[in-house]
Amino acid sequence: MSFGKKSALALFFSVLAVVLLAVSLLFLQTSCTSKPRLQFQKMMGIAQGSYYAISYYADARKEGLSANALQPEIDSLLAAFDLCASLWNDSSEICRVNRNEDIELSEAFCDMLAKSQQVSELTGGVFDVTVGPLVQAYGFTPGSGPSRLPGDEELIEILQYVGWQKVRIEDSRLIKDHPLLRLDFNAIAQGYCSDMVSEYLESKGIAAYLVDIGGEIRTRGLKPDGSSWVVGIEKPAQDSLAQQSILQKLALTDNSIVTSGNYRKYFEAGGQRYSHTINPQTGRPVQHNLLSATILCKDCWEADALATACMVWGTDPSRDFLQKHPEYEAYLIYTEPVPGTDSLALRTWCTPGFSTLILE
Repeated sequence: MSFGKKSALALFFSVLAVVLLAVSLLFLQTSCTSKPRLQFQKMMGIAQGSYYAISYYADARKEGLSANALQPEIDSLLAAFDLCASLWNDSSEICRVNRNEDIELSEAFCDMLAKSQQVSELTGGVFDVTVGPLVQAYGFTPGSGPSRLPGDEELIEILQYVGWQKVRIEDSRLIKDHPLLRLDFNAIAQGYCSDMVSEYLESKGIAAYLVDIGGEIRTRGLKPDGSSWVVGIEKPAQDSLAQQSILQKLALTDNSIVTSGNYRKYFEAGGQRYSHTINPQTGRPVQHNLLSATILCKDCWEADALATACMVWGTDPSRDFLQKHPEYEAYLIYTEPVPGTDSLALRTWCTPGFSTLILE
């Protein structure tokens, strides 16, 4: 009896060991097969008169996620967006409504106008997509001729039909208070487009990416080694053709970042330099010591619009706004006179949260 019990007990433990081994092997196999094998992908191209560069990590086991597979779809997405918001495409929705054509507007157009007006209200109107007639008067739009300085009487006339509250959408159609009102989405379009491409990547299950459309950047996730995406802030140069140099590098994830500046886009008249940034409330090019404003927040369209607003305000009003709105991080580059000289020194200011992202 004793021998039989020992044999039965030994058999039980032998069977148990085999079962446990099988379960362990099955768990190991499942773990190995379920863990994605992330592979780096990159694509570059032309969009909206500028460049785009998209970097991401995709599961190599899944078909259709390579750069070669996704780029045609992204190019189609960007081309469709041009038909919505490009001033360089006469067939676009924005060009057609600027010509007062009565058309049914796309969801993207309506959404972009709503977001623009949201920022207009937030900034007290210094961001305003109805700035189009002013931009045209200065010769900054396609077909408007060389850059020029409009006279005082001309500006007074134009300002009568500039104002973000003078336009609205009813039943998917644009309603203007004045037929000469013209929209210009340039200060929000590329940021909006970066968000749109990012959402497309996420719809494909891609959780780690950097989307850069003309310098308007959105990031998500970490690289497989656990590191963040690294982006740079350009050092302002006096010459618009000067080679770019990086002033600061940042570690980003799950954020959007946009820099707006006056030092590369300007024209000269009467021996004086004038910025391409127009104050929609005065009708004149801005004149202040702020060289560039970098805004960091969740959505790229909002970072794009707020960076433009800061460039209209200048240094001190921008700083005041940012201190009242801690939900936004920012980095301002400006100049100050050097005491006892005719020179200007480069200065910087940033929000507390922004400083934690700077790489030494």
